[in-house]
Amino acid sequence: MFGRLFGRQPVSSPIHLSRDELFNLCRVERRRHAITIMADVEDVIPMRTLVDEVTSREFGPDWTTNQRTTVYTTFYQQHVSILDDADVLSAPDGPSGSLYPEANAEPLAELLSFIETISD
Repeated sequence: MFGRLFGRQPVSSPIHLSRDELFNLCRVERRRHAITIMADVEDVIPMRTLVDEVTSREFGPDWTTNQRTTVYTTFYQQHVSILDDADVLSAPDGPSGSLYPEANAEPLAELLSFIETISD
């Protein structure tokens, strides 16, 4: 719908999620950050690198160890499995190991970018 309104398609390939799955996935800022980061990963990213980048985006470059620990804990306990289920990433070594981008990472990042350009 937005693509028709604004003259361009918001994503280059289909996102294979239901509306409810999509809304649930994108309702959390940390997951939105992870989606955009995973879309830029070409091969693999260590969990610690993803957590460091998300922490920087959320708290700025002067984040504290406690802030990073909080972000790491939520990713380890919750976000990695949700992102894995949504085909944004895969974590074959478990949530603390290496993370690989999957099919929905890029189109979801495109959608988030598109939404950002049309919202305040």
